[in-house]
Amino acid sequence: MKPTQSLLKLFLLPILMVVIPALLVLTIAMEIRVNQSLHSYLEARSLDAIAQTATLWVGIAILTMLIGAALLVVWRTNQRLMVVGDAILSLASSHKQLPDFQAIDKLSQQKSGSLKRIATALLAFREAEQQRRDAEHRVHQLAYYDSLTELPNWRLMKEHLQYSLETSRQTDTFGALIYIDVDDFKRINDGIGHSAGDTILKHIAKRLSDINHEGCTIGRINGDEFCIIIDGLASDRLKAAEKAELFAEQVADSLTQPYCLNDDYFFLNLSQGLVLFNSQQKSVDALFQYANAAVHLAKKTGPNTIRFYDPAVQAELEARAELERDLRLAIEREEFVLAYQMQVDSLGRPIGAEALIRWEHPTRGRISPGVFIPLAEETGLIVPIGTWVLHAACKQLVAWQTLAHTKQLVLAVNVSAKQFQQPNFVYTVANALVVSGASPYRLKLELTESTVLGKVEETIARMRQLKTLGISFAMDDFGTGYSSLQYLKRLPLDQIKIDQSFVRDLHQDSDDRAIVQTIIAMGRALGLNVIAEGVETREHWRFLNEHQCHAYQGYYFCKPVTAAEMEKQCLAPPPEMA
Repeated sequence: MKPTQSLLKLFLLPILMVVIPALLVLTIAMEIRVNQSLHSYLEARSLDAIAQTATLWVGIAILTMLIGAALLVVWRTNQRLMVVGDAILSLASSHKQLPDFQAIDKLSQQKSGSLKRIATALLAFREAEQQRRDAEHRVHQLAYYDSLTELPNWRLMKEHLQYSLETSRQTDTFGALIYIDVDDFKRINDGIGHSAGDTILKHIAKRLSDINHEGCTIGRINGDEFCIIIDGLASDRLKAAEKAELFAEQVADSLTQPYCLNDDYFFLNLSQGLVLFNSQQKSVDALFQYANAAVHLAKKTGPNTIRFYDPAVQAELEARAELERDLRLAIEREEFVLAYQMQVDSLGRPIGAEALIRWEHPTRGRISPGVFIPLAEETGLIVPIGTWVLHAACKQLVAWQTLAHTKQLVLAVNVSAKQFQQPNFVYTVANALVVSGASPYRLKLELTESTVLGKVEETIARMRQLKTLGISFAMDDFGTGYSSLQYLKRLPLDQIKIDQSFVRDLHQDSDDRAIVQTIIAMGRALGLNVIAEGVETREHWRFLNEHQCHAYQGYYFCKPVTAAEMEKQCLAPPPEMA
């Protein structure tokens, strides 16, 4: 039952208990009186009787009006009491916002009466409750928030970090704690005053809050020290470290921008310490100690430095950063070279080769493509590297065209999705052909399925533009994607390449044999040439040949070699299958 209904019964029921019996008695009396008057009227039919009857009815009407007025007064009083009751109930709930009490304020403006006194008391009580709540909020702010910047303080950040550790355990992901220390902030306080220093701290808090990152909590620890907690970075440790470092770099870029105070500009340097955490860490205090230790290490290294507490992570990130710097210079220094792996027909005769990039680092020696190609993809350097490969491959085609035993070779060049999707890719390929003088009919571009996904129509249009030049296309790593069958028949392909993962275990894996047979049958049905890579044994070659595969590539025929060695391989007799 609602509180207002309870109040209604409380005040209305006693009134009804008095009024209703009185009305019943009055009604019975009037009925008797009417009957008597009527009887007298019928007997005497005198004018006095008629006058008495009229007087009776007038009395009844007056009595009815009085009763109605009484009920109206009772109803109005009850409504006011309900307003008072609702106001009392609203004040009793500490979780709800206090009402404005407009109706109570009207009651307090009456000239006199008990309701006026009650309303005045309620207004006073509301004011006291508002003051209590304001004081409680101020206490909470002082306990959990920094008074200068209004950011969470040390106490609240510790609670957040404990919650983040629990979240990390549930999601099986890494988070990061970033400890930020403003270098030489004492110099600013001493030079321009504490008031100006406080203003700069407010600007720092504002800039940190403007850095948008999901799952990010920012707080001020003490003085010129801030910290950031980031949740759900990645499940892989190195990936999480890379994301945390990128975020720290964004922080450094934002906070080192000039600060304008009274038409003067001031610049700050930062030291940042990072520590990763997951469900294995149990101590919040230990994480803060680790991050603080990383800050001290950063201070010793130099201004605006970012350091991880974990030496292994720090070393790996530094090595990656150094490799990226060297990769940007590798083209200018001409450190890349092409190796070539021969492709043969069903009789083992050379029909072409695949161009494979190699990096000859001046101090680290040869670096595997598996190391630097993913880095090139992430940084976007794959585009200029891919352009270099195209020009180098076209130059090699021109050189082979001068020799009788190599002039018929078709050279396959791998093209990354990012490179192929460049708006000027068609022009880049055409320019490489024109500058070198190579025949487009000897150039084959190998695309992966990721190149096509999401942009099928655009890919088809670009492929057709290149095919008008005479260039052919192969689908590399066929069978490892998810939607090949959906678009295979639409793409203007010339060849599909069976991925080596299906060829490697042909002699012992029946599933791989079934997949290879299916791909070969599909290719032949669609009129596509089929080439298998990863052919390393005679048994591989024999099985593929028995099922009418068109071409082969692998260590059994030729390892990746230089151009000169490739030319010698073409002169050697083909291997025997028997």
